[in-house]
Amino acid sequence: MSPSSTSWLSPVWPYRYTSPTPEQLRERRELLTLRGEYAQLSTLILILMFSVHRFAASRGKGKGKGKGKGAKGPLTLSLSAWLDSPLMRGGAETRGQYLVATVWMVWLLGLSAWRTGDDYLHLTKSLAYTVLATIPFNLLLSPKLSPTTHPFNLICSHLLHLPQAHLTPYHRLFGRLVIPTLVSLHSFLYILFFVQNGLLEKRLNDADVQLGVVGFWVLAGLWGTSGWTRGRGNSTSRLKSGSMSKRTAYVIHVGLVMVLLGMAYFHVEYARRFVVQALVIYGVDVGSWVVKRIFRAGTGVSETLR
Repeated sequence: MSPSSTSWLSPVWPYRYTSPTPEQLRERRELLTLRGEYAQLSTLILILMFSVHRFAASRGKGKGKGKGKGAKGPLTLSLSAWLDSPLMRGGAETRGQYLVATVWMVWLLGLSAWRTGDDYLHLTKSLAYTVLATIPFNLLLSPKLSPTTHPFNLICSHLLHLPQAHLTPYHRLFGRLVIPTLVSLHSFLYILFFVQNGLLEKRLNDADVQLGVVGFWVLAGLWGTSGWTRGRGNSTSRLKSGSMSKRTAYVIHVGLVMVLLGMAYFHVEYARRFVVQALVIYGVDVGSWVVKRIFRAGTGVSETLR
C-alpha cells in the first residue's frame, strides 16, 4: 500500500495507508483491547453520573419546595425547563438527553482516534471495536421483560435510584444516534479504502465483508423501526401504527438485534467477546422473566389449594 494513495485527502485528512510490521500489528491489537476496556469502563462511569445527577436533582427540588420558587433564579429555571422539554414536537426524548447522547458520541469518537497516529486502517478498526464494546451496555439500558426481578434493574432502582423510565430514552438515543454513526464511519472508511486500492470487487466476494454489509443493513432496519418499540417502557407513548401491537414490534426489534449480533459474531473474531456479553445480558433478562412467571404460577396454585 502506498502512502501517496491518500494524498488527495492530505490537506484535510491526516491519515494514510501504512504497512505495519508484525510488532506494530501486535501493538495495535493491544491498543484495540485497551480501547475496548476503556469504553466499557466509561459505561460504568456514565451510569454513576446518571445516578449522581438524579440524586442532585431530587435534592435540589426538595430544597426548592422548602424555600419557594425564589430559591432558583429565572435563568436557571428557564434553562432547566428548556433541557427537560422534547427536542422535536411529539418526541419522547428531551433536549438534555440528546445533549448527553451527543457528548457520549463525541467521547467514543475521541476514544476511537486515541493513539491511532496517522494509521488509516487502525482508525477504521478502532471505530468498530469501540462501538462494539458498548453494545452490552446499551442492552442493559433497554426495557426489561421483567423490570421488578431483573438484577440490573434492582441495583439501579434501589441502590442508584435509577428507574427504567430514566434509562430507556438513552437506550433509544444511543441505538439511533451513537451506534449507527460509528458503524457508518467504519463502513465508509473501509469502502473508501477498497475503492482507492482497487479491492472493492474482490472484497465484496469475501464472506467477512458480505456479513458486514448485511449487518449494516440490519442496523439500518433497526434504526428505521425503532419508533415501533417506543411505547415499551414508556406508558405515555403510543405506537404510530394501530395495527402494530407492542408485542409484535418488540419481537421484531429483538429479532433484528439477534440477527445483527450474529452478523457481528461471524464478521470478525474480536467482536465475539462483546456479542457473548450481550447475549448473556439478554439471557439474564429472559431468565428473570421466566423466574417471575414460575413464581406467579406457583403463587396462583398455592392460593387455589387454600
